[in-house]
Amino acid sequence: MGATKDKGRQLHEIERVPYEDAFLIGDLLTTRTTLLAGEPKAGKTLLSAGMGIALLNGEPTFLGLPVHRRIDHIVYGLTDDGAAEELKERLDGAVPDDSVTIFPVRDARDSGYWKGIYEDLADIRPGLFVLDNMLGALAPGEDISSPVTAQRFGHSLRPITDMGIPVLVVTHTPKGTAEGMSVASSPIGGRAIAAGARGIITLRNSGKRGRRIEVKMNRAREDLNLDVTVYRASATSEVPVWKRARPQIKAVDMPKAKPWDEVLAARIIEEQPEETNYRPLAQRYAPTVGKSVETIRPKLRDALEYVGGRWTLRRSEPA
Repeated sequence: MGATKDKGRQLHEIERVPYEDAFLIGDLLTTRTTLLAGEPKAGKTLLSAGMGIALLNGEPTFLGLPVHRRIDHIVYGLTDDGAAEELKERLDGAVPDDSVTIFPVRDARDSGYWKGIYEDLADIRPGLFVLDNMLGALAPGEDISSPVTAQRFGHSLRPITDMGIPVLVVTHTPKGTAEGMSVASSPIGGRAIAAGARGIITLRNSGKRGRRIEVKMNRAREDLNLDVTVYRASATSEVPVWKRARPQIKAVDMPKAKPWDEVLAARIIEEQPEETNYRPLAQRYAPTVGKSVETIRPKLRDALEYVGGRWTLRRSEPA
């Protein structure tokens, strides 16, 4: 039998997935595969820890976004040296006991390695599997920029989400300003690796603008572009606390008030008083501007002239 006849389904046979079941955190973390990309030291692991804390504690929101599901267990697959100890500092005391399992990702070249991971995850049944990071999980010699490698890696994760276990993959953005700097192709590997994910989170950390989260998600109600900040829960704790950053209010220069003599000249042109000489004109408006006649008269002489029965602005002399 062919794939169409053997595995094909009619539209009415496909189970509908409500929006709330498509996301662990609304418009941010999907229940399938989500990529979290960012340059080194941008705070990717801190962000994954922050989301994990919100999910394990059943918090109602994270960064103002609804948490749709409380989970009981997260499994972290870590590739970097010392990552387990760092993760402990960021989660210890902030989540329930025995709610986090950590294992080192090794020997990815072994064809049976991922099969063993599937079996372990099927037995544990965590609410989320976090792979931190993707580049460290590649077999020696593999290049994630290669479409073949990207496709293979995506296929490696698919059995996990098919079991109903959401996957968060942490990876890097490339250097430079070529492909990779837009959200759609932010991970190293660009569109090739992004194509297999249901959503992409890009975490940026600019010296001028600070941290920013840009998100592209299938089924999202809106694409997110959030200014955020992260700080320690206390002086003695490395548990991350994430908040939306308040937009900075830019100082706007107020228009400078016009000098009193310019305002007075404009008023005289508008009102066209009956006085035709500068002294009586100054005497008329002295109480209005709170100046003496001697102060007002030379200002009016410089600004105005009486021509054709009307007060007008004095024309400058030709050079």
